[in-house]
Amino acid sequence: MTTIYFVRHVQAMGNLTRVFQGKTDTDISEDGRKQLQNVRERFADVALQHIYVSDLKRARLTAEAVRGGRDIPMSVELRIREIDAGVWEGQPMLELKEKYPEAMRLWNEELWNFHTEGSETMQQVYDRTGAALRDILKNSEGQTVAVVSHGCALKNMLCGALGHPIEQLMEVPWLSNGSVTRIDFDGGVPGRLVYANDIAHIDESTLLTSMAEFLKGGQSK
Repeated sequence: MTTIYFVRHVQAMGNLTRVFQGKTDTDISEDGRKQLQNVRERFADVALQHIYVSDLKRARLTAEAVRGGRDIPMSVELRIREIDAGVWEGQPMLELKEKYPEAMRLWNEELWNFHTEGSETMQQVYDRTGAALRDILKNSEGQTVAVVSHGCALKNMLCGALGHPIEQLMEVPWLSNGSVTRIDFDGGVPGRLVYANDIAHIDESTLLTSMAEFLKGGQSK
């Protein structure tokens, strides 16, 4: 059996200020630094053989917390970086609803069809994260590993890991900052979901509302 812990990066500045980060390489926030310690403690007793991480800073800092100073090999995997959101990059989320109503409708109602000017399509994200997962499984047979990535990238990766087509993407939950999802695999996909979006280890005072809830209410906490 192969066990993969899927970890979303801790709170970054874009999460805090409600700016769409995408592939933009933002730093983590003050609360994100608190969450790093939460993640470090969460994985202190988890024996990992390898860590795969996006190249973006918010993910790399989180991966170092997962590592916790131990001698665990770590590989940067470009295929698990966050979506390239084109013209959405760096824009306040509340303004996206007004500037790009059709793209926002797709994001909220038909995520599998999402695209906007200059962006990757969601199909491209699903395909590249799926390819990365297959290679990770091939290279990690019988091991316990961690994959540290981003909200949209992980949503796609988990959809594929559970054997779902991209059209079921809306059925996969959005993950909170610093959350942990565990899936066990007997060979390839689909895997068996053990738990999803575990945030029991995260200081509640540092948690933000989801993007969907924020867009509904315009609130940041």
